[in-house]
Formats: sequence, structure tokens, C-alpha cells
Amino acid sequence: MTTYKPEELLRKLKSGQPLAERIILVYGEDSYYRQKLHSCIAGYVYGDTPEEDRDIQIFEKDTNLGELEGVINTYPFFSGKSLIILKDSKLLGKAESDNAKKQQERLGKILSDIPEYCTVFINVDKLDGRTSFTKKLVKASASCNCEPIKVYNLRDWLEDRANDLGGRLSRDAVECIMEYLEPLDVAPLQLLEQELEKLAIYTGERKSWTREDVELIFASLPEVGSFALSNAMAEHKLEAVLEILAAEKKKGTVVIKLCGGLMYQLRKMLQIKELQAEGRNSKQIGEALNIRFAGILNRNLNQCGRFTYAQLQEALLAMSQLNIDLRSGGRQYERLEEILVKLLASRG
Repeated sequence: MTTYKPEELLRKLKSGQPLAERIILVYGEDSYYRQKLHSCIAGYVYGDTPEEDRDIQIFEKDTNLGELEGVINTYPFFSGKSLIILKDSKLLGKAESDNAKKQQERLGKILSDIPEYCTVFINVDKLDGRTSFTKKLVKASASCNCEPIKVYNLRDWLEDRANDLGGRLSRDAVECIMEYLEPLDVAPLQLLEQELEKLAIYTGERKSWTREDVELIFASLPEVGSFALSNAMAEHKLEAVLEILAAEKKKGTVVIKLCGGLMYQLRKMLQIKELQAEGRNSKQIGEALNIRFAGILNRNLNQCGRFTYAQLQEALLAMSQLNIDLRSGGRQYERLEEILVKLLASRG
């Protein structure tokens, strides 16, 4: 039994470094890393062997265990190696019926005796860790739990990806991306990787990537329009708010999506106000709200100083009512504009 982190296992597979186990188990809700690992497993097993000589069998659903056992124990004629990819979530998931439990018991026996020439790659989103089947499977495997990365833990991943692409993100550039994604819980890694690849192409031979580069390249991200509007509101910039609203209306962005970002920002500002009223200092506020970067925290604190608690509360209530009324249609953008104009009409 060997447990790996996703990046660690990915490096081993890409480099062709032999693993002691013949079963490689990757599981978890994060499809980004599971897809990455899946894409390089054939190269790990076969190296430079031509594709036509590679013996790869995939079992994705309604797996016939007799057929699976036969394939595992059939010696590959051309390359001397075989690869079995098992993606049957129903077979490997929670066994609720007696028949499902018997299936898993039989599968466990099959996987307990894998020939030297065979590699079994198991790729599923969920495993029931409480069962003896799963415990035995993990014990017999090189296993990797691919959990989603929380946005507040994204910094190392961003810096590593930039380094892989030959660049370096400045502190402000990292904070800019974190600000865009702050309303989210889990980081959209696939989407972020695509944007970083665009950033690498845009910057060319220049290796230092700035906040301005990020703002230009990440402009097409769905989260950015909502963030730009929320940030302009928090900065008390009425003209910018009106310009962004007009642009989002022209793009056809649904109002409820903009309201989500705005309400998140208003709630966070109200929380900061409440914590300040309790006498908390900036460090304690950052810890309470899980804001890990000093630059982002200082910006949030400065933004809160532009409003009173009553102003923020009134705007949040009005926006909540707008969300309730959205189903009936009507003056959606106009009502949102009125709420924001009222909020920004005077300083706190």
C-alpha cells in the first residue's frame, strides 16, 4: 500500500518511474486530476510501444466479472504488457444489495492476484471507505485521493502551474485571481489551467506575469464580470458600476448571477462590520473569514470604511427581495441599478 498526492503520482507516471503495486487506484470528486492521471497511464505502462501493439481494455459499466478475469489472465501477445482500465462506479461504489456485495467480493478476489504483465488502473469518483472491500483494495493499490482544491488553498497550485508554463505570477497577480474566485468554494482547475495557458502565450518570452496581464486574459471568465461589478460597488465607484451593468446587460448576463456576487460581497462586508463592532483586530477578522492574504484583507477593510452598517443591510435586503421577485420578470436590470445607485449615492 502506497498513498500519493495527485501531483506526486502524476510526476511518477509521466517519468515512467516503476510503482511497486500492479493496481493504481485514483478516486475523488476532483475530475481534473483523475483525467490528468488517466491521460498518462498508457504512456506509463507502454512507454514507446506503438499504439497498435498496446493491449488496453476498458470496463466502464455493467462489468462482466468473468470477462474481466479472463482479460486480466490472458498474456498479451505483442508487447508483453496489458492495461485494464476500470471505471465502473456502480461496481466499485456503495454495495446496497446482497448481489452487489457478492459482486464486490468476487472482484476483490480477482484483484488480489494480478499477473506481473498486467496493470489495473481504477478511476472512480466515489468509494465507500467503510467496507472491507474498499479497505483491502486501497491496501493492495498505489492509491490517490483526488479531492477538490478549495479556493483559499489555491496559491501553491497557481504558482506551480505558472512555473510549468515557464512563467512566474507576481503577488498581485495571484491575489487578483483569488479575488475573482473568492465567491466560489472549490477552484475550477480545468478552466484556470486554460486561462494560464492563454496567459503564457500572451506574455511570450516575458516570464513575469502581472495583475494587469491577469485582468486582460481572465476577462472572459464567467466569474470576472460578477467580480468586477462587486468590486466596483465595494470601491464606491458609481460610474464604474453603471458601465459594468450596461456591459453585462448587453452580453445577456442573467441578473440573478450578478446578484449572487453582489450579495456575497455585501454579506462579507456586514460580517467585517460585525467583527469590528466586537473589537476584533484585522488578524482576527482575517482568521474568522478565512481570508489568507494580507493584501485582500486590507482591501476589504478599506472598502468597508466607505459604508455604514445600515446602508449595507438595506442594500442586502433589497437585493434579496429582487431575487425573490425575479421569477415574475419585469424591470430586473433597472431595479438592480436603483438599489446600487441608492447604496452609492452617499458616503458611509
